[in-house]
Amino acid sequence: MSTTVLWRHAQFRRLYVSSASFVLGTQIYQLALPLIFYELTRSVSVMTQLRAVELLPNLLLALFIGVWVDRIDRGRWARRAMVGMVMLLGLQALLLPSGVAMLPFFLGCTFLLMALNYVYGICRMGLVKEMLPEALLLPATGQLTVVAQVAAVVGPALAGMLVAWHQTSGLWMPMLALLLAAALLRGLTPNERPKTEHSFWHDLRDGLRVLVANRPLWQLSWLVVLINGSVGVSEVLLLFRVRDELQWSPGAIGLLYAAAGAGGVAGGWWCSSLRRRLGLGRVLLISLSLEMVCIAGLSWASTGGGLMLLMTLNNAAAVVSNVCVWGYRQESTASAFIGRISGLTGSLFKLAMPLALWLSGTLAMDTRVGPMMMLCAGAHLLAVIGVRVSAVYPLK
Repeated sequence: MSTTVLWRHAQFRRLYVSSASFVLGTQIYQLALPLIFYELTRSVSVMTQLRAVELLPNLLLALFIGVWVDRIDRGRWARRAMVGMVMLLGLQALLLPSGVAMLPFFLGCTFLLMALNYVYGICRMGLVKEMLPEALLLPATGQLTVVAQVAAVVGPALAGMLVAWHQTSGLWMPMLALLLAAALLRGLTPNERPKTEHSFWHDLRDGLRVLVANRPLWQLSWLVVLINGSVGVSEVLLLFRVRDELQWSPGAIGLLYAAAGAGGVAGGWWCSSLRRRLGLGRVLLISLSLEMVCIAGLSWASTGGGLMLLMTLNNAAAVVSNVCVWGYRQESTASAFIGRISGLTGSLFKLAMPLALWLSGTLAMDTRVGPMMMLCAGAHLLAVIGVRVSAVYPLK
């Protein structure tokens, strides 16, 4: 089916607009908070602590959230999760004037906020699976990724400008965006699902059995562990590099990320076409290879034009690889298991990131960032080799 058919689906259009508001808010928040605390502390260690805490709910809770999402009304709980995030953002904005003294509170609040973010994320995956036929799942994943990349264009630019203008506005703005996203989800009516009669732990074991039986997805999940560890570290190191080593202002950093996000938009639009021509496995191999080259280039590039070009290509490649992973997960998983498979793979995907971020933040204080980013490029090379020799490469 074509993308034109997808846009005729009224409920998908509503979900799409809600997602646009949601991802814009989260993109602003995820750059604004580390920038705010870097301005307050001038410490890359604090930045990496905040980033690592964002990932802990995914690592520790995702598999339990996934089982739970398969047992609940996904539309209702997607809205409730966003309302909870709105309340936490408002509380953070009110307490931000207390500054560094409130850092432990902000770490705990960030953990809760990102746990709710993950509840929403898995609910949305389930909603897409429930409301669309299988032929529209990859185009839908591509379009939702495109809107995320449009937010990646606008969000960082807004975050940089908001932090430069008034720090607390970097938290108030995402709060309003998430409130709008929750309101837009009202009235969404996905298909009814049969209620499970099994226990929570039985459902969890059943999900694990289904995941392991899907050999390409099982192998791909372990490759993504390596890829995400590399990407997470390189993103934080690059932010530190342009702010501390190259002395760019928060506003200039926001514009850099916004311009680079255009590459992600292009990647999202092209992904379905590339897959039809080359097959999923080959597209994934090419996109990861391009990411590897770009990360290596970002470790030494110092001009605005060079950084922008490399980030644009890197974002395009990253979006293509993400759509391939998420699209295949959606296609190869039955609706009854999508929450569990999303939760289990989500936990695996982020397995290496908290430790990698903590180590990178600690080492960055005594080591130049460039060599550490080259190590990330080396990790991507291992992932490229892994894709080539795994059951993922023959996938069409």
